[in-house]
Amino acid sequence: MAAFAALFEKVLKALVIIANGLMLLLVFGQVITRYCFGWTPYFGEELARYLFVWVVFLSLPLVAKHGGHMCIETITSRVKGATLKTLNILADVFSIIFLGIMTWNGLLMVERTSFQTSPAMMIPMSWVYIVIPFGCGVMFCYVAANLVRVLKTPASEMK
Repeated sequence: MAAFAALFEKVLKALVIIANGLMLLLVFGQVITRYCFGWTPYFGEELARYLFVWVVFLSLPLVAKHGGHMCIETITSRVKGATLKTLNILADVFSIIFLGIMTWNGLLMVERTSFQTSPAMMIPMSWVYIVIPFGCGVMFCYVAANLVRVLKTPASEMK
């Protein structure tokens, strides 16, 4: 299972890197073609916008796994032990609730947009939005695993 998780993380990182690079090239190419030739590709701006959505939602689980999301350290840096454990549990529980809502509503959005096409590229909009339930669902798993880890850790070891 650990080997699968490591491979999955590598694939996510590769997708984020490729999408970021492609987005950079698209935007740069659009600027050059607009100012040098007075013309821009019809799909460039739309594809860059969709790639940005994909980068955001593919990066969410990666950042969550490594504890890089924003937190209120003003409080957590001043407490230890049982109080810190309680705050971590509350944060994880609220995150799990939020991510569950996002995953469910993301799936509904994918279903509702399956009949729509994007204006310039004419691709199904569900292809664009499928990353929302995917990213939130994977992040849900990582936060749930962190909650289990926090619950197993004795309060005296919480720092």
